[in-house]
Amino acid sequence: MSKVSLPLSKLNDLLDGGIEDGSNVLIMADLAVDKMRFGSSLVDYRLEEDDNLVYFINNKLPRYVKEHLKDYGSYESQISFVDGFSKTVEKESEEEFSVDVKATKNKKEYIEESIDVVKDALEAREGYGSTFVLDSIDSWVGSWDAMEEFLTDIKGTLESTNTVAYYLLPNLGFDEESGQLERLTEMFDYVLHLKGLERSGNVLKYIDIRKPETDTKVPFDVTESGLVMYVPKMIVTGPYNAGKSTTVKNMSEESVSVDRLGTTVALDHGKVKRNGIKADLFGTPGQKRFDWALNFLGRSIFGNFLILDSRNPDYDRAKDMVEKLRAKDIPTVILANFQNKEDAIPPESIEDEMDVVTLGVDALHGKGLDEALDKLFEKILSQHSWYYT
Repeated sequence: MSKVSLPLSKLNDLLDGGIEDGSNVLIMADLAVDKMRFGSSLVDYRLEEDDNLVYFINNKLPRYVKEHLKDYGSYESQISFVDGFSKTVEKESEEEFSVDVKATKNKKEYIEESIDVVKDALEAREGYGSTFVLDSIDSWVGSWDAMEEFLTDIKGTLESTNTVAYYLLPNLGFDEESGQLERLTEMFDYVLHLKGLERSGNVLKYIDIRKPETDTKVPFDVTESGLVMYVPKMIVTGPYNAGKSTTVKNMSEESVSVDRLGTTVALDHGKVKRNGIKADLFGTPGQKRFDWALNFLGRSIFGNFLILDSRNPDYDRAKDMVEKLRAKDIPTVILANFQNKEDAIPPESIEDEMDVVTLGVDALHGKGLDEALDKLFEKILSQHSWYYT
C-alpha cells in the first residue's frame, strides 16, 4: 500500500510518510479545538493534491458544508456528497447519493444503509484516489457493534479505490477507565487526538498520535493558507548589541521594534510564517537591567534563540543567560551572528565553549535563519514538556 500525505510535514515524518491507503482514521478533538476547521483544512489540502472527495454529512444539510469548503467551485467536479441528513429533517435531497433511513428512527438500520450508499459513492469516482470524510460520528457513539461493522465492511472498498477515510469525533469525555477510548482506538487504523491546553489566556493546540503511539506531539494552528505548525511564543535574547532586533526583523514577515537611540529598551515583536511554520517572536533587551523581561516572559516561553556576536561573544554574560534559560527548561539554540566577517569565531568553537547547539548566521542578510528556525522547532518538539500533559 502507498502512503497519503497530511498537511503537516512533521506529522508525515512521525507516520513514516503519511497515512496508508485503505485506512480508517479517527480524528478526535477536545472541545477546546475546532474539529471542523481542522477537517476542512485537511480536505482542502487533499483536493489540492488532486484527490477525489466523498463527503458523508449526517448532522447538517450539504449546502452548509459547501459554503465552508475553500474554493468549492474550483473542485466541484472532484466532490461527491453523501446526504445522510435531509431525510431526517424530512427534506428532499438534492445529492446523487443519499441515505433514506432517518438517523433518529433506527440507528443500526441507518448505519447499515450508510455502508451501501458510501460504497456506491466511492466506486463511482473516476480514477479513484479518494478522501472520504464522515464529519461527525458522535451520534454513533454507543452503537459500537454497528460502528465496527461499518468500518470493517467499508475497508475493502477503501483499499480497492485507494481511499483514506477520516472520521471526526468530539472528545465526549472518554477516559481510560471506561474502556470506551480503548475500544475506539482498536477499531481504527490510525487515531489522531487534537488536544487544547490553555496557557496565559491562549488555547494551545497540538496533535497527539494515539495510534500508532508516538512520543512527539505536533503543535498546530489553522490559518488561511491551511494547517501549520505553530508555537505561540519564542524569544530572542543575547548580550548587548549582538543583533537581536535584526534577527527578529529578518526572521519575521511582520515585525515592530521600540528603541531609543538605536538601543532596544522594550520588546521587539515579529510574526513568523514560513516553511509550514508559524510562530510569534519576542526580542528582549540585552542589558542586564532588563533581565526582568526574560523572567516575565519565561512563564510561557516555548523556545529561545540566544544571539551572540561571534567576533566578541561575551561568554560571561552569555553563560549567565544560558543558566537562567536552563533553570526554566527552555529549549535554546545559539546563533553565532556576523559569520560574514573575517574575524568571526566559528560556530563550532562557540558550541564547544557554551555546550549549547550553535549555528552560524548572518542576521543582517538573513543567511542561516531558516535553518535556525527549523532547528529550534526540532528542539522544542523533542524537549518541551507541556506537549505531554
